[in-house]
Amino acid sequence: MKLSALRRLVVCTLPALLALTGPAITSATAAAGPTAATGKVCGDATANYETATPEQAGLDPEKLWHALNLMSVNGSETVQVFRNNCLVGSGIFDPLFGAVPSNNWSQTKTITALLVGRAVTLGRLSVDDPIDRYLPPGLGDAAHRAVTVRQLLTQTSGIHMNWGRELNLAMPDRIREFMALPFDHQPGTFFRYDQIGPSVVAYVVQRAVGDDLQDFAQRELFTPIGIPRSSWFWLRDRSGHTDGWSNLFLPGGQFGRVGQLLLNQGTFHGRRLISADYLRQLRTPTPTNPGYGFLTWLNAGQHWITPSAFAAADNPAPMIPSAPEDMYLSYGFFGQHIFVLPSVGMVVTRSSGSLLWPPSRTDVSDPLTAVLPGQPGRVEYEFFKLLMEAVRSPRQPQAKPYVPPKPGAVDPTLIINPADNLALADLGPTAPKGCTILGCDGKLAVTGTVRSVMDIPRAGVAAVTALPAGLTQLATQVPDLLPRLLDGWEQTARITGRHLPEILPNLLGSLRQTLSSLQQGH
Repeated sequence: MKLSALRRLVVCTLPALLALTGPAITSATAAAGPTAATGKVCGDATANYETATPEQAGLDPEKLWHALNLMSVNGSETVQVFRNNCLVGSGIFDPLFGAVPSNNWSQTKTITALLVGRAVTLGRLSVDDPIDRYLPPGLGDAAHRAVTVRQLLTQTSGIHMNWGRELNLAMPDRIREFMALPFDHQPGTFFRYDQIGPSVVAYVVQRAVGDDLQDFAQRELFTPIGIPRSSWFWLRDRSGHTDGWSNLFLPGGQFGRVGQLLLNQGTFHGRRLISADYLRQLRTPTPTNPGYGFLTWLNAGQHWITPSAFAAADNPAPMIPSAPEDMYLSYGFFGQHIFVLPSVGMVVTRSSGSLLWPPSRTDVSDPLTAVLPGQPGRVEYEFFKLLMEAVRSPRQPQAKPYVPPKPGAVDPTLIINPADNLALADLGPTAPKGCTILGCDGKLAVTGTVRSVMDIPRAGVAAVTALPAGLTQLATQVPDLLPRLLDGWEQTARITGRHLPEILPNLLGSLRQTLSSLQQGH
């Protein structure tokens, strides 16, 4: 179907039906203007992103449209595609959710890595230093203090991991928790995706710069790229340490600013925020996991170790074989992503979590593979296949075959372990010394909880304030809703081989028949 004909069809013949369906947003195929030989180049984001049509950016509009619709109907709250800094296409639900702060889950880890990069660029931190250099006296033993910042960034600290302890939001102090954990491996020799280490990294940055991590983040990272303090909040443990592993609530509409910073090698509006050398290390495969750099996932590895919630698997293919090898990405539970594709000058962002559960797992029946490990699936593969087919210059090679992720596995020792289970209540031989369930060193651990509760309303008010503008935008874009939804559902049906609900094929058939009549009439 030609998009312009579909749009005329909906506008002219189906207003009543569209009024019943609810709001939509503008298609990715606005009228094209003149196209430069190398494509339009936009400046870094100001109050808004500078835009370009797909044609101006050297992209096929219909392929891009299909890709955005596919990702939108598979659990996405927002989807944005940028090329040369220009916003060239958005998801169906972006106006509704773009200003809503939602949990970035493990995408938070990549933000933590960028704060390390800012501290390194300011000369306040070195990734090859042992954390001992930045810790207060008396915290932890020599072995734990000898772990380096690099080992924490690459998830190779060697520290013992148990998911019950890792995800215990009631623990009084995550830094003391790290110091109490035994070593399962020699530091630097074994990849184990964990949640405690990134919080230690965040604490080390705070100590190195001599300021609260969140104040440092706003001043040195978020303000320079245009993210106001009113749009985000970040939870802390009960002692007040920022959760470096998760719980940053940042709106999906802001992800593109982070992506632009990365694509532009650490500069924003001409200001150097993160050194190019640090970012090179961030996106360089590590010997222990070719699919991982500094708290950031990489598409470069011909195999990669998964972040499985129960037992890691070694997948024998790049993370997303249809995407360029130089792509690197944040990867948060439920589908929070910033994809950076340097070879084609692109950034793709996605936020998810509210519309469908689980998102983007139309092809997988095994829930351990589909949800808990956070592995990319068929939807991500097909999205990037369509997106790369949309790139007119330079032409991209044919997508490598899809390799389904390995089925999820369970290692009971990572969940059930007597010592670890006792430590959940701050009891037993591996519990943090000097801590009880109430706090550490005889102090009640409530500071972080109080600060988190006080922070939440700030971003909530900003999101509610932005809602009328989003609804107004949706109201003006109603004509695009139905064709985009139908196209997304049809793309999903094509992938899965499953039939759409009976009413949808009938409706599609009716639309096509009407369209054919209109075309014959012209």
